Amino acid sequence: MKQLLLFISVAFVPFLVLGQQKPQYSQYTINNYLLNPAIAGIEKYADVKLGSRSQMSGIEGAPTTYYVSAHAPLGNTSRGGMKRSGKSMPSFGAGNNSGRISEQFRPHHGIGILAVHDRYGAFARTEASLAYAYHIGLSRNVRLSGGVSAGLIQQKLRSYELTFANKADAANSDWNMVKPNLSVGLWLYSDNFYIGSSAAQLLANSINFDNSVEERSLLYEHYFLTGAYRFNVVDRVDLIPSMMVMWQQPLPGSVDFSLRAVYDNRVWIGGTYRQTSKFAVLAGVTISEVFDLGYAYDQGVPAINGMGSGNHEVVLGMRIFNKAGVLCPQNLW
Repeated sequence: MKQLLLFISVAFVPFLVLGQQKPQYSQYTINNYLLNPAIAGIEKYADVKLGSRSQMSGIEGAPTTYYVSAHAPLGNTSRGGMKRSGKSMPSFGAGNNSGRISEQFRPHHGIGILAVHDRYGAFARTEASLAYAYHIGLSRNVRLSGGVSAGLIQQKLRSYELTFANKADAANSDWNMVKPNLSVGLWLYSDNFYIGSSAAQLLANSINFDNSVEERSLLYEHYFLTGAYRFNVVDRVDLIPSMMVMWQQPLPGSVDFSLRAVYDNRVWIGGTYRQTSKFAVLAGVTISEVFDLGYAYDQGVPAINGMGSGNHEVVLGMRIFNKAGVLCPQNLW
C-alpha cells in the first residue's frame, strides 16, 4: 500500500501544479475570509478560526490541510445596539423579532492574517498572508468593502519520503521554492445578504521543480464569486442558501450550492452539492459567546481498494474581544 501511494504521489506531480492549487473547503460558508480579503474586520470583534481537513482518512500520506485565520476591525465606530427585552441575545438579522434597532454605520478599516498548510504525501504547500480591508456604508443597510492581501507561498518536496528504483533518478532530490502572493476582493453585504468576488495568486509566479529543466509552470490565478441570502422562515429558524463559483485558468469553472438551516442562532445543519456530483453534510453549534464548532463530511474521491473513510473537516471559531456578547455573527452568518 505504501508503494502504491508513493507511485501516485510521483505520478501526480504535474497535476499538483496544473490542477487546482489552492485547498478546497466544504465549510467556506462559515469562513469566507479564506477566499476573500475584503472580509477582514467585518465584525465588531476579532474573528479567529482554526481549521483542519483530512481527505481519504485512514490512508497513509493522504491529503491534509490545516489553517489559522484571524481578522479584526480598526476604528469601527458604528452606533446602535439591541433593545432590551429580557434577553441579551444579539440579532441574527433584520428578518427576526429580537429587537434590533437602527444602526449608524461609519467607515472603518480591517486587518487580518491567514496561514494555510496543505500536504499530500511528500509534497507540501504553505501559504501565509496579511490582509487589509476598508468598509463603507452605501445606504442605511447596505455596505461595501474592498480588500487586499499579500504574502508568500512555499512549495516543497521531501524526497527522502519517496522510494526510487533508481537512486540516481533526477527526481530524487529535495526542492523548496518560495514565491510572493497577492489577492484582492470586494464584498457587498447587509444583514440578510452578501455578494463577494475575489482573485488569488494574481502574480502568476513561475515554478520550476528541476533547475535543469527550462519549461516552467505557473501558480495560476484563482477567481471566486460567492453569494448568499438569509430567509427568516419562522420564529428562531432561518434558511441560508448560498453559492460559490470558482474558476482557475486554464481549467473549466466549478459551482458549489449550499443550504443551511439555523435554529435560535445556536445550532445549524445543512448540505453542499458540488458540480462534480459530490455531496457534503454540514453541522455546527455555538458553544458560548466565545466558541463555536463546525463539522463537515463528504465522500470525496473514491477510496483506494475500499480503504479510507471519506473527508472530514473541523473548524473551531473564537470571538475575541466580544464585548457585546455576540452569539451569531451579524454579517458572516
